[in-house]
Amino acid sequence: MQDINELAEYFQEEESVNIKEFLFRLLSKWPWFVLLGLMGLVAGYFISKSTPPTYQITGTVLVNSESKGMDMGALFEGFDMGAKANIENHILMLQSYTLNRQALENLQWEVSCYREGFFKDELLYGNLPFVMTRDTAFRQVTGLPVHLEVLEGGQYSLSVDDQIMQEGAPVQVNFEATGRFGQPFRNDYFSFTLDKSVAYPLEVGDRFYFRVNDINRLTLDFQGRLEVSQSTKKADGISLILKGVDPRQQVDYMNELIRVYMDFGLSQKNRTSENTVHFIDAQLAQLVDSLKSAGESFTEFRSRKGIVDLSQEAGLVVQKLENLENERALAERKVEYYRNLQTYMGNAEQMKLMVAPSVMGIVDPALNAQVIKLGELYSKKSTLSFVAKENNPGMQLVEQEIGNTLRSLDENLKNLLSHATVELNSLNSRMSGINLELAGLPKTEQELINIKRRFDLNNELYTFLLQKRAEAAITTASNVSDAQVLDPARVETAVKVGPRTGLNLLIGLILGLALPFLVIVVGDYFNDTIQSKDELEKEAKVPIVGQIAHNNYKKEIPVMDHARSGIAETFRGLRVNLGYLYKGDGAKVVAIHSMIPGEGKTFNSLNLAAIIALDNKKVLLVGCDLRKPRLHHIFERDNHQGLSSYLIGNDTFSDIVRPTGLANLSYVGSGPIPPNPSELIGNGEFHKFMAEARGQFDYIVLDNAPVTLVTDGLLVGRYADVNLFVLRQGYSHKGQVKFINQMSEKESLKQIGLVLNDTVYQGYGTSYGRYGRYGYGGYGGYGYGNGYYDEGYEKLSWKERIVKRVKK
Repeated sequence: MQDINELAEYFQEEESVNIKEFLFRLLSKWPWFVLLGLMGLVAGYFISKSTPPTYQITGTVLVNSESKGMDMGALFEGFDMGAKANIENHILMLQSYTLNRQALENLQWEVSCYREGFFKDELLYGNLPFVMTRDTAFRQVTGLPVHLEVLEGGQYSLSVDDQIMQEGAPVQVNFEATGRFGQPFRNDYFSFTLDKSVAYPLEVGDRFYFRVNDINRLTLDFQGRLEVSQSTKKADGISLILKGVDPRQQVDYMNELIRVYMDFGLSQKNRTSENTVHFIDAQLAQLVDSLKSAGESFTEFRSRKGIVDLSQEAGLVVQKLENLENERALAERKVEYYRNLQTYMGNAEQMKLMVAPSVMGIVDPALNAQVIKLGELYSKKSTLSFVAKENNPGMQLVEQEIGNTLRSLDENLKNLLSHATVELNSLNSRMSGINLELAGLPKTEQELINIKRRFDLNNELYTFLLQKRAEAAITTASNVSDAQVLDPARVETAVKVGPRTGLNLLIGLILGLALPFLVIVVGDYFNDTIQSKDELEKEAKVPIVGQIAHNNYKKEIPVMDHARSGIAETFRGLRVNLGYLYKGDGAKVVAIHSMIPGEGKTFNSLNLAAIIALDNKKVLLVGCDLRKPRLHHIFERDNHQGLSSYLIGNDTFSDIVRPTGLANLSYVGSGPIPPNPSELIGNGEFHKFMAEARGQFDYIVLDNAPVTLVTDGLLVGRYADVNLFVLRQGYSHKGQVKFINQMSEKESLKQIGLVLNDTVYQGYGTSYGRYGRYGYGGYGGYGYGNGYYDEGYEKLSWKERIVKRVKK
């Protein structure tokens, strides 16, 4: 249990260190955060100034919760078949493309005109600088910005440089032309006449641009900016919100849309009664001639035969016949209506033309309810089709309800048709018996009875249809829309909602700060270089012997001139740690390696040799890099004699050992660059050289060539007691550590150790290289944690120390 707790504490501590490293890495880039943050603020301010103001217009429509009188059956028979208005249907109607397009067509916004400004353009609405009369026979190019400049002498110039889509492909339009106000202008793209507006005085040099509006795009634009929603969950109110740059335009559009919506709803309610009136008018037109002919025949027969009235027996027979014929006429109408309804009930368009059952004299509440419900469902489907697709859940639900209603109606119709057929057959049988009684009457009375029967039947049907037509007309006149305008759109209630300068500034600041943050995060993610000692410890399987601070003194051997600096202390620490790696007595040989150029092996070799020499030890620094030597440049000597000349036998050991000017420190240059350095080092002479060096010096420091490029370093490293590989923080890659681990496992070299070069130390003991170099933690001697600073630092006051630390 204790081991688990210790492990948890270890991971928490490690996570805390990683967070600290990341935070300090961000703070080290504070100039970029400040610069880009300011740039983001400037960009946000510029966007606010260059964006036209946006206004919000609102309106409210109240929907009646109960809808009555939409269907004829309910009115004729007294059955309340009205359904509760569905608020969602009304919202869909207001959002529909059809109604929005109709509103724009009513407003006739053929052209949109803008005044060009320095930062932003101004929409001119209601007071256009000119009136355009389009050639309706010419197909104008729509949506193309046409720039207009007023010239002298009643002329204007037009220019276009933009693209249009023709047959799915972009086409570049570029032209300049001159026209005159009041005269037709025509080219390959436009044909119109521009007349000056009396209410807008034009001046020479005024610049505008206009677009011939595409009604489809304009509809989609307004439809996309319109927000329609239920006002509250408990109220049957609809709120409309529209945002745009000109409040007057938004007000006109919203009010026109509400008017179109109310007209549409009223027309849907009047559809049934209007269909009934049209049906009755058609039936009356057919009856008028029959009734007139029957009346004339009845009058003429009585005058010719001299008969005023029928006998009592004949009157009774006539009464029976008339009653049966009326019943048979009703039964025939029922059968015909049922059959037509069976034929048309699956067709929404045909159902719109069907009249209510009560118009045909059919009093059946169930049938009335089913016909009403089917009509309402078809109407709901038609409304949904404006804005919903076939796979929309709401549309699928309506389709399912229609299917259920059709099945129920079909079953009911089959029963009703069967009963009506039986009733009709029964009436025909009864009429056959009455006709036998009629045959026993005198011939004159028989003829009069037949004529009177036709007249009475047509007259009663005519009277019945006139009554139904009057009822339908009353219904049409009494119908009102299901909605009423509670709050129309008004310019006075417009609210400015954009641009939101504060929000734009905040977004600009966030984006400005996010850019360097993302660069750092992404850079860290893809960065494979060693950034801290902690990372190196995770990758390395060999000991880390030392960490060398960043050289802030711009000198090759800072440990000599700045012996009390932080960088000198890091080399002292390296010297001490080396003592734990040496085995045996005698001269101690340390080889300094690097994997690639630029990691600082020569710098570390020089300063390590110098710091050991300061400890009164005789030190020999040997330039073993025979391919790209640097030591002779640092000591400002020639390179005619050195290790290469010794190995080929031209010089002796004493000839190539030179003083450096530093006490106890001598050096051997690389000598002239040979054509075959590897063969030269491996010819056996280097063994003699090392034997003589061990006999005369306490320490020998070998500055080698990069081991991944050539084999020279590996050959030299076999003569060393300790092999140090220099890795530069923020420069060397983690893959190099794996290579060093493999050399250690294979024992290619003995006593391998690592030196992390060019580090910047923080006060809490964790270091990282280039990220902290500019301004958070200081250079070299600052923040080392042991109290070692530049010379004279301890004499400064605490305020002067802070000032110096900030300057660093």
